[in-house]
Amino acid sequence: MMRVVSKEVTSIPSTPERFPGLRQNVRNSIYNGAFGTTALGIVSTFVPLYMIDALHASNQLIGWLNALPALAGLIGSLIGAVLVPRLARYRTFSAISFLAARLSYLLLAAVPLFGGTNAPALVVAVNAAGNVPQTLGTLSWQALMAKLVPSALRENFFGRRNALITIVGLGGTILTGVVLQLFDPQRPGPYQLLFVVASLLGSLEVLFLIRHREPSRGERPRPLRWSTWSDLLKVRRFRRYVILAAFFNFGWQLSWPLFSIYQIRTAHATGLWIGLFTMAAQATEIVTFRWWGELARRRGGLATMGWSGLGVGLVPLLTVLSPNLFYLTAVNLFSGLFLSGITLLLFTELLHAAPGHERSGAIALYNLVLGCVAFLAPELGIYLLHIMGMAATMVLSAVWRMAGALLFLTPPGYLMTRFSMRASGS
Repeated sequence: MMRVVSKEVTSIPSTPERFPGLRQNVRNSIYNGAFGTTALGIVSTFVPLYMIDALHASNQLIGWLNALPALAGLIGSLIGAVLVPRLARYRTFSAISFLAARLSYLLLAAVPLFGGTNAPALVVAVNAAGNVPQTLGTLSWQALMAKLVPSALRENFFGRRNALITIVGLGGTILTGVVLQLFDPQRPGPYQLLFVVASLLGSLEVLFLIRHREPSRGERPRPLRWSTWSDLLKVRRFRRYVILAAFFNFGWQLSWPLFSIYQIRTAHATGLWIGLFTMAAQATEIVTFRWWGELARRRGGLATMGWSGLGVGLVPLLTVLSPNLFYLTAVNLFSGLFLSGITLLLFTELLHAAPGHERSGAIALYNLVLGCVAFLAPELGIYLLHIMGMAATMVLSAVWRMAGALLFLTPPGYLMTRFSMRASGS
């Protein structure tokens, strides 16, 4: 990996005076992201399998597995909205937060030792609790990256960074799936060992985060006041972006728990197949991150998000057409082509839309809004699953996603102009 990182680092232009240590920070950010993505990928990919096969969790608990961490993230966003804008430096706070989140993986491993019949519910609770420091770490990390990476380099840097760390995460997911295939899927032991390994990888993630070189702000931290958020919402570009992102994310996350239920209960996917699904998506993400970044620079970030969102919108519809495992692998391969665009641009467009003088407050507000969405959408998905069935709920998610993508493609001010024309009778 060192050779790949070195090659990428050499492509970064000379460090501007405002961004000292840029090359060092780029290198450390790639290592930090590689270890973090691998650790998080092991847990997020295989916890549903752990709960369904080894702990025999109900569909409702699988829904809570998505919704409760989102609620915890919402709490973390509220705390971060107060704390992060007041920080003189972001690096240490982010490192401590991520360390706490990765140590929660040890608790996931320990649940079967004392959980008994309540083990599935305890897994949900521990997973949710770990999302509070995860959210705090993400908020401060986003503010740190906005501070360390020049605006002109963001799409290029994060496109390359995402591709590299996804390659490493892909290797970890494949290896994890192969290892799980060697054991009885109904035994919790292998999952427990993997969660311990994920915690150790998370410790390395924190080590490279601490190595970032962060200059002082140069001005006194500005405490967040309620008026700060109202002032931010008056900024048209930022307000529009938050509304569009929230609408799209609701449709996107509506079906998140349904994928795990469909793949494991309906298609009977084992740990190896779950790993292959993730591998297929990540393989195409790797080769398209930079392409989406280039397209965003040429055509604009929001328009590019619209095109990638249309592809993401087709995924729930394609998924329910067949439970064949080879077919589902192909669907995930298709999904990765467009997920890379959404993953990359949701963050970079947030940094572009956020006012520079209140960027940390804007990031906190954005994450607070998306935290509400992430809590409500999966719960609605599970509720609709019981009422409408799997296929109809997936179709609804697909339509919602594509509607959100079309809004990204709508020029700024177009909808308000049309609304005003109708109101005036024109």
